[in-house]
Amino acid sequence: MNFSVAKAFAILEYLAAVDGPKELGVISAALDMNKSTVYRFLFTMGTLGYIKQDPQSGRYALGPRLVWLGSRFLDSLDFRGVARPYLEQLVAETRETVHLAILHDFDVVYVDKVDGMQPVKMASQIGNRMPAHSTGLGKALLASLEQDQWPVYVQKKGLTKFTPHTIDNPEVFYAHLQEVRERGYAIDDCENEDGIRCVAVPVRNHRGKTIAAISISGWSLTMTPERDESLARLARETSRQISEHLGSLVDMRAEVR
Repeated sequence: MNFSVAKAFAILEYLAAVDGPKELGVISAALDMNKSTVYRFLFTMGTLGYIKQDPQSGRYALGPRLVWLGSRFLDSLDFRGVARPYLEQLVAETRETVHLAILHDFDVVYVDKVDGMQPVKMASQIGNRMPAHSTGLGKALLASLEQDQWPVYVQKKGLTKFTPHTIDNPEVFYAHLQEVRERGYAIDDCENEDGIRCVAVPVRNHRGKTIAAISISGWSLTMTPERDESLARLARETSRQISEHLGSLVDMRAEVR
């Protein structure tokens, strides 16, 4: 290990973790480093743009070059590629089919799918568009939007009734989305197709914004209501791992938002 590099990154991580700019002496004491050593690192990183010093207070903070560095990493992420191994692990744990989807123009669009181990396969395909109000994926994604977008969805897309279980009353639907927020996961209880149930949770990016959702789906014979809580825990853990890989620090055990 190059200890000079390690010390430089220790300074950067310290300044990233603390609240506001810090004096040289405070940084030195916090990291148990000699003042002159810390100063040399700060000066060099400041010259490169990774540290900035307030000309009046003399305090140090992270510099603008780090924004560029972080953005280059984030731009290089393919969240579908990042998610794939976690989706495969979720299938191995549940034996059910797992989907990854986004919300586009208020429709659910499948961007990946890993078939489950049940004898009858799901007919869904990557690229398919599905209604949001009657699917677990859609409800997890809609619940992550601002509440004023819920009536916009109803006005634009309607609440078409696909099965006897589909929610087609706007006020009931809004209350249901609020429940999804509070519970942290959505359920499609045979609302889009007879005999098909699923549990879905959101996936967040580095800004804590919901960018996708994952679902565990299958026939109601195996996707019983008694499994909802345990499947939701597994889905939330998978979502947490994907979201952390994308840079999210948001607690995925909290509400959908």
